[in-house]
Amino acid sequence: MSTWTPDRIPIAYPPLPGEALDSWISSYARRLRTTNRGFLHHIGLPAARVDHMLLRLTEPEAQALHKATGVPTAALGAMTLDAYDKFAVNIPPGRRQLERPPTWAFRSSRTRYCPACLRDQGGRGPLLWRLPWTFACMEHQLLLADFCPTCGHPPSPWKNYFKGPRDIGVCTRDQLGQAAQGGRRLCATDLLHAPAICLPPNGLVLRAQQRVAGLLAVSPAERPQALVELRQLYALAWRVLRGLRTNRDQAPDLVHTVLDECGGSLPSPFPDGSGQSAYRLSGSSGRRRREDSASLQTHHIAVGTALAQVALRGGYPEYQRLFEWILQSERLSAARDLNHGQLALRWRDSGPDLFARVMSHHDPHTLLHNRLRYSSASPAPRWPDRSRADIHRRATTIPAMLWPGWTLRLLPVDPIRSHRRVDAFRHGCSGLLLVPGGPADLPYVRAAPLLGNVRANRDRESVEQRVYRDRDLTPLASALAQLARALDEHGSPIDYARRRATFTEATVELNPDAYRRLILQHGWLAGGAHRQQVMRWYLLLLLTGHSPSPPQGAATRFAWSCTEFRFRAPLPLRAFLYEQAEQNLAAHGIDEPVTWEPPAHWVRDVDWPGIAPEQVDATALRAALGESDTIAPVTEVTGMTSEHLRLYFEVDHTVTGPPDQLLGKIRAPDPATRAAVLARSRLRELYVIERKTTAEIAGMAKCAATTVRALLALDDIPLRTLRPDTPPPPDFLRAWLYREHVEKRRPLGERARECGMSTRGLSQAQGRLPHHWPRSRRRGLRSLQR
Repeated sequence: MSTWTPDRIPIAYPPLPGEALDSWISSYARRLRTTNRGFLHHIGLPAARVDHMLLRLTEPEAQALHKATGVPTAALGAMTLDAYDKFAVNIPPGRRQLERPPTWAFRSSRTRYCPACLRDQGGRGPLLWRLPWTFACMEHQLLLADFCPTCGHPPSPWKNYFKGPRDIGVCTRDQLGQAAQGGRRLCATDLLHAPAICLPPNGLVLRAQQRVAGLLAVSPAERPQALVELRQLYALAWRVLRGLRTNRDQAPDLVHTVLDECGGSLPSPFPDGSGQSAYRLSGSSGRRRREDSASLQTHHIAVGTALAQVALRGGYPEYQRLFEWILQSERLSAARDLNHGQLALRWRDSGPDLFARVMSHHDPHTLLHNRLRYSSASPAPRWPDRSRADIHRRATTIPAMLWPGWTLRLLPVDPIRSHRRVDAFRHGCSGLLLVPGGPADLPYVRAAPLLGNVRANRDRESVEQRVYRDRDLTPLASALAQLARALDEHGSPIDYARRRATFTEATVELNPDAYRRLILQHGWLAGGAHRQQVMRWYLLLLLTGHSPSPPQGAATRFAWSCTEFRFRAPLPLRAFLYEQAEQNLAAHGIDEPVTWEPPAHWVRDVDWPGIAPEQVDATALRAALGESDTIAPVTEVTGMTSEHLRLYFEVDHTVTGPPDQLLGKIRAPDPATRAAVLARSRLRELYVIERKTTAEIAGMAKCAATTVRALLALDDIPLRTLRPDTPPPPDFLRAWLYREHVEKRRPLGERARECGMSTRGLSQAQGRLPHHWPRSRRRGLRSLQR
């Protein structure tokens, strides 16, 4: 008993795997002894057209075909080009016509064909023959044919007419100029035995077709990535065709190998210009002009794709030579010399990997600004995709002067040029960090003021014409481009824009009491206004990352003093200023570290012209600093210039340069012991917990007891007082005091340390003095007592 519905055609005719919809309808109609139009009229689609249905089925068409043939609607949809929409072809929404596909130019409804496949499958053909990327039959190892060998037109093997021809696999195009009795004569050439070019089984053309077929067969989720590779192949393939037209004499052997596989030469007519054939870009404005689409044949696509596959994926010794020939041919075919931006525009849509490879190839011959904008010197060049807002945001993460650690890496080790505007070099590098990926309307001279750098031209000149004069700029261009991209991705814990607006010479605070305690603890002279100005300068440098201008009324050699301060400031003074910076941040409610630098792993594949901080042998450096009072021997031992040493001291807070008269004469005989004893916590422990007197503590620190009392007052520790009923000293102590004080005239402090008392206690103990003591000595004791 039959289970078919009344609408079902009683003769079943299932489609072949991968068959095109028009091939199946034509074969089905031939099986029913009718035409395509008769078949569609029978199933209830009298107004439908097969060429429209091949592109995209409407819902009524799909349902009518399903009811009449029993083929599921999903299978019917897979037989149309809609299955490859926005991937290998372009079909506009709401319309059924082909627009220019993502790659190549294949607008018409023509089909390529393999004669052997037509013979084996009874004149039926797959949907893949309709795609521009299909140029070879992997089963029969043949190059697909484009035209009928007789009439020279693209064949239409899947059209049926009542008046014939009746055979399968024949050309149904009109024979123009040969009218028959009915006013029309069809070509009727047997396409099953049409000539075709045999391809080598392991040749480059078949390998390229196998790769492309794999890309076309990916799942919908994988198509975006596959389309990227197809665009890369396309970008190289049409440039290969252009090179064969303009630069064939210099082509490598691989080009001639592929040409030999395809018959020895390219057919005529040859695609002119871009190789896109149907349309090409006219100049840099993006306008398109029409070309002859019939000139682009399977032969062309096969040659271009095979060579593009080799140039893109390698696998052959000459693949890099082939890639260079493609780029050389593009330059030769250009109407004028192309700058870096024009070249980038031509390769913009070719895919990120290929774009990066092209930019890297042209990088050594490019200006620094363009090398940074396209990141062409870095491992990952890319099209500039940052807006003005993005660059303004990046400016908040960058100090006005490049971080000292990264300056240490990028500053060449050159003793001759070691003092040539290093601060200007650091300003210039920070400004150049705003160039990578930025828009064309925000060049370096407009971006640098975002950091407060108003001398952009001078700073850039310092980078290119002074520090890097006659040097390779590749390490600098690569490092800055990678740093800029990493800052965009990871950000910075410091908002330098806020700090530049918050901290100025008028707003920064330096605690005088804390500084007085520091100089008392270490035995330094207090210094004058000049030292205060230098310290405030360094404090602003820590907070803003910017070298501020000299204050009003500063000394003539203020800049020199600041440079020396960076080099010779003692570690306790550096630590003190760092604490002052923390307090200034806290006073303004800013929760940020005082200083920060991008980690070293943000930049890779760079041969540093300078010295990386992690490469410095700190032990050897400390030994060299300990053995010399000048800088020259240290630079000779370490191989670092004086500026590299200054930069390293700002990175490593455990070393500093040899001391000089920066803080005046050091009065303490043992500064390290004095500083340890008089430290805030240790002093409190000695005086409050262990109940030692100020004289005893002064003896331990080898300083004056007045210094100890001054430090106790700064630390808000009250002094202990003697009881008013203190008994007078005994006779033997009175005699000793007379002998040591009157006869030997020993100082009070020395005698107090000898008897284990404070000077104040000793003065109070000898309050009752004999009248026969010299008046001058009594006056001195009373003054000490007071």
